[in-house]
Amino acid sequence: MRLGLLCVVVSLACGGGLASAQTGDEEAMKAVVRAETKAWIDRNADAWQATWLHDASASRAVVQAGSYTYTQGWENVVAPVVKDYQENPTPLPLSPAMEHFAARQQGNLAFVDYDQILTVTGEAPSSSPSSREYRVLIKDGGQWKIASQITHVLGAFGDTPGAIASRIDGTGSALLRSGKPQEAIDIFKLNVRLNPQSADALDSLGEGYAAAGQNDLAVQNYEKSLQLNPKNEDARKALAKLKEH
Repeated sequence: MRLGLLCVVVSLACGGGLASAQTGDEEAMKAVVRAETKAWIDRNADAWQATWLHDASASRAVVQAGSYTYTQGWENVVAPVVKDYQENPTPLPLSPAMEHFAARQQGNLAFVDYDQILTVTGEAPSSSPSSREYRVLIKDGGQWKIASQITHVLGAFGDTPGAIASRIDGTGSALLRSGKPQEAIDIFKLNVRLNPQSADALDSLGEGYAAAGQNDLAVQNYEKSLQLNPKNEDARKALAKLKEH
């Protein structure tokens, strides 16, 4: 198995080389991709790694508005994920749902795709971006393992990514107004992770940290927001006020 593994499997799936998965195997395939998502939400590095094939052919790609990342080789795939979990250990306030799951299989090789809907949980639930998920699975030692992943973030229910980011931001703002800055920070951090190039998302995270008295982190996020949008006068004023103390 080499770089072209995903392309080969997709070609087989589209060309009829892979047949529909057997019921028992399909359930096992669903279980492993669900376990991967749960481990990501729980920030559980060991559980996440257990769902993957630790091989030089492993690859992971994430496509979303304004950005694309691709890594190949298990060591390259796992390193940034584990680093993210270590730096952001708090479980994400998300509830996942899987729709339109399809699996095609040839022996110990399979290709699955499905829609994944993530809902922000808490007192003011809202939908975050849905994604179209693709996985190449290899049966290794009797267990299905993920060999390749593509995540394509889509607009949920026809919304644009900006509209979805705004709705998540509104959830955090509602928590902030309710006197729950830490819960708001969790929502704002999620929004930044989903929309890393959003000046508004970083501005809101700065506001959340300021409300919680975490001024150093507030300054960092306001500065990042201003780098993306130097015309944000509200962020500039908030930053200046924080630096006075």
